[in-house]
Amino acid sequence: MNLNRELLKKYTILYIEDDDVIRTELSSLLENFFHSVIVASNGKEGLRTYLTNQNNIDIIVSDINMPELNGIDMVKKIRDIKDDVPIIFATAHSDSDFLIEAIKLRVKEYVVKPLDIRKLLIYIEDIAKSLELEKLLKQQKDELIKFRNILDSNNLLLKLDKEFRITYANKLFCKATGYKKETLLGKELVTFRHNNNAKKIFDDIYEKLLNKNSWEGNLKIKRKDDTTLDTKSNIFPDLDDFLEMLGVIFVAYDTTKEQELKRQMQLALIKEKSENLQKTKEQNLEQETLLIKIKDELEETKKELNIFKLNNNDKTNEKILKKLEEENNFLNQQIRSLKFEIEKLNETLNNSETNEVLKEKLDYWKERSAQESQKLELLEKSIIANVEPAIIEKIFN
Repeated sequence: MNLNRELLKKYTILYIEDDDVIRTELSSLLENFFHSVIVASNGKEGLRTYLTNQNNIDIIVSDINMPELNGIDMVKKIRDIKDDVPIIFATAHSDSDFLIEAIKLRVKEYVVKPLDIRKLLIYIEDIAKSLELEKLLKQQKDELIKFRNILDSNNLLLKLDKEFRITYANKLFCKATGYKKETLLGKELVTFRHNNNAKKIFDDIYEKLLNKNSWEGNLKIKRKDDTTLDTKSNIFPDLDDFLEMLGVIFVAYDTTKEQELKRQMQLALIKEKSENLQKTKEQNLEQETLLIKIKDELEETKKELNIFKLNNNDKTNEKILKKLEEENNFLNQQIRSLKFEIEKLNETLNNSETNEVLKEKLDYWKERSAQESQKLELLEKSIIANVEPAIIEKIFN
């Protein structure tokens, strides 16, 4: 026999038989297939045993014609306690008068004595499969209810019929849109289109639903006061077992606050970038002004050096002049370099480098300009320290 032993091992059997030999032999055999086999010798004992173990007993196998309490009367009492416990009757030909009563009591199967063990096990396996399917369906139903409750408590939820008219709206949807529930019932989904520009979106939604496909995306919904509600929506067809449309389920998450926050952040970033760009331009202008000033000072220094050369011919002054010329050449070179870097900075600014990079470069060249100014001061001090006062007066005045 190709029995599903793993399945049968999940179940406990109550076996009731008044014949001691049959009861002992069959129960011993059944124990090889089932999780547990509980036995009773007559209907009265069987009823008592069931009452004691009803939470553990899955299937009952019972004789009909028994002393003290026959199988039919025992099952009637059990049905008063639990209406759906599966029962198999083992019956002799002389028990045929009881079969009509057995049918009324919704007995699952019956086997004729002497018992065909193979047939009995097949019957029990079929019942076990049905019980497993019932458990699965119950589990799925419980999960579906749980899922629906989660959706109902955390999302905007609508149910619509095949014509896309609302048959149910949850509290969150009513609160978010400003409608009363009774006002929403019977309205079409297109009622919530916020403007004519959204017609294409709703046409796409209807087309997908009519083709039994779902639609997902960002959807603006018109509130009762004509303001808009931003949502992340899932709209899908509710199909039966034959894939025929029963209606439509609309599930949405209110993203209005998120979208507004996102817009505010974008505006703030644009404003910050604009301010930083303006600040960078101002700093660049300051650098250019500083460069012009340094160049003017150097030109003045060159003129003074030329005057100094004309009025000082001794060797000491020649050394000083030579040193001053070297300093002048070096500063000119630095000025050219600084000018080149500022041109690069302008080019970079025009190419929209990041504000952070620009700031670093501007800070660097600002520091370089300060250094060049210090060098000019040192140059002036050198002239004062090494040149006669009369010559200094000619240079600086």
